[in-house]
Amino acid sequence: MTTFGFATVLDEDGGDGPVLSVMAGDRVLPLHDLVSEEERPTPVPDTFDALLDQWDAWVDTVLRVLRTYPPDDAGRPWRAASEVTFFPPTAYRPTVYCAGANYRDHVAEMGAVPPDPATARPFHFLVPGAALSGHRGESPRPPGMRRLDWEAELAAVIGRRADSVSVEEALDYVAGYTVANDLSCRDDEALSAPPFGIHWLLQKGWRGLKPLGPAVVPASLVPTPHDLPIRLSVNGEVRQNSNTNQMIFSLAEQISALSKLAPLHPGDLLLSGTPAGTAAAHQGRYLEPGDEVVVEVVGVGRLETRVTGG
Repeated sequence: MTTFGFATVLDEDGGDGPVLSVMAGDRVLPLHDLVSEEERPTPVPDTFDALLDQWDAWVDTVLRVLRTYPPDDAGRPWRAASEVTFFPPTAYRPTVYCAGANYRDHVAEMGAVPPDPATARPFHFLVPGAALSGHRGESPRPPGMRRLDWEAELAAVIGRRADSVSVEEALDYVAGYTVANDLSCRDDEALSAPPFGIHWLLQKGWRGLKPLGPAVVPASLVPTPHDLPIRLSVNGEVRQNSNTNQMIFSLAEQISALSKLAPLHPGDLLLSGTPAGTAAAHQGRYLEPGDEVVVEVVGVGRLETRVTGG
């Protein structure tokens, strides 16, 4: 089966806005150039939000067209991904839910006892959609912060309204998956905010601290999201190397729990937690301006980010 994702990239035809595109391997092509008029199930959506309204039809159409015009075919003007400027691939300003302490190996390296999924509920916090940045983009280290940490994560994109859904049906509400890096400030100012405790927004909500992408791979092409190798490297050195099977609360359990707090809407994001190997846990080597960070989730994608000064 052909694997592809929907990406949002800079318009190369003279515009300065985003263009909904298809990414297959290391090649990218605007959706309107890939699918001819007679093959389109609906008018070509101009945003990811609009695409979600006709998700299944467009996934099936792209799969069918890719059998005839694969990325190495000269019949379509595919471009190398290295030549493309990426935006975050998902909806404009989604609600971003982030899971905390959700990998067994990560909890173990922190010297803590993992919660019991049978009796506890998953822990989540929110960050603003404005914190998102795209593949091969820049993430500025926030002013005054010196302990910038990394967190490789698998992210799920909600495809339709989910209100009080069961665990058994929860994954039916996922449109697709992408790769995320939950960059986090570990400075004392963010970790201690009397009388409230951790200042989650100050720690994780700065602009550019949530790289995402490069594309959203349809859920139908990721049959086992709970058994995917996940790794992160800094300047080529592996810092995290684990598997999504280390999750304490599955994606289905997280989606179900969140949907019972408030409805989830199309385009909302769920960052599902990070494995062992963060700087704060035991390495103590935080990110510096100029560092190149790569997160890979096998079957989903490779996300590259450059840390800049701040």
